[in-house]
Amino acid sequence: MIKNIRIQNFRYFEELKISGFDKINLISGKNNIGKTALLEALFLNSKPRPDTIFLLRQIRRESSKFRQSLPENTWNYFFFEENKNNPIEIEAILENDSSKKIEVFVDESVQNLEDTYQQDNNDDNEKLISLFSGSESVKSVMHLKTTINNGEAFETLIMSSVKGIIARDIKVPDIKDAFFIPSFLRVGSRELAEEFDKSRLKDKEQELLSIFQVIDPAIISIETMTIGEGNIWVKKEGKKRLPLALFGDAINRIADIILRIVNNENSIILIDEIENGIHHSNQVAFWSILYRLAKELDVQIFATTHSLEMIKSFIEAGAEYENMAAHFELTRNLKTGKIVAIKRDLDTLEYGISHNKEVRGE
Repeated sequence: MIKNIRIQNFRYFEELKISGFDKINLISGKNNIGKTALLEALFLNSKPRPDTIFLLRQIRRESSKFRQSLPENTWNYFFFEENKNNPIEIEAILENDSSKKIEVFVDESVQNLEDTYQQDNNDDNEKLISLFSGSESVKSVMHLKTTINNGEAFETLIMSSVKGIIARDIKVPDIKDAFFIPSFLRVGSRELAEEFDKSRLKDKEQELLSIFQVIDPAIISIETMTIGEGNIWVKKEGKKRLPLALFGDAINRIADIILRIVNNENSIILIDEIENGIHHSNQVAFWSILYRLAKELDVQIFATTHSLEMIKSFIEAGAEYENMAAHFELTRNLKTGKIVAIKRDLDTLEYGISHNKEVRGE
């Protein structure tokens, strides 16, 4: 479990330090204050791999056409104020007081890069070297370095050219599973069906049915079928089975959240704009399930929200789980202008709301 985080030169953060993360963490704040960026930093620290970088570019809807036109600028938006002269640093302190530090920097010395990699006789490097030829050579390389407990370091290289982006792992550490659930991307039907089948092997399929029945009590069963691309099928009392995809984005997103948790013990789940699609009357029940599953399966949850109703539901559901949750509000220091995080436990948060204190940062 992540206890503390220090972020430097990443996205919105020139420097941000947050201490005291708990099992379940709810993050609020005004628009464009860095809530999603905080989830991204936690994700990158938890899972420092090329596919993480690719997903973060997708979440930000960074254009592939722009990258093809200006491959040397592929990585600009990862850096605070696009300042690539200073490296990104994301350092986490874990529950056993071990540390994990991620450093990200971009090398644009193309001639030096070519000389370096052509000296590498590794057969697996053949595709990489071919990118250095002619006008379609590599324009920049992102170095993703992971250091565990100030000791052994691991590194990944991600290269950008007009041909595309490719990655090479020099050495990869053992990493804890982490899953980022964006506010807008829908998981494919086949992937959800596979996740549901995994939950059945763990005898956890009832968890998904339970939350579906909170949303719609008429739902009586869930199953998967391999017809077509594979799908989850939902049956309502007195109705024919229908594929889950027809039930809208909200219920598909809820399925993704619950299945990620039940299928991945000892993992980290990051959920952007957790309130999306969940009616306020169902939010307490939804949080109650998240609290219970996080405790049973040792899953740490980080979620962002703009919704006061969601914060109130977070407090109400958490009353049954002592010392398990914390709220963090991102705001700007009035003197320095830098983003800071204000931590509140559930009692303090409830007091603030009851006395009309601003806690959601709108």
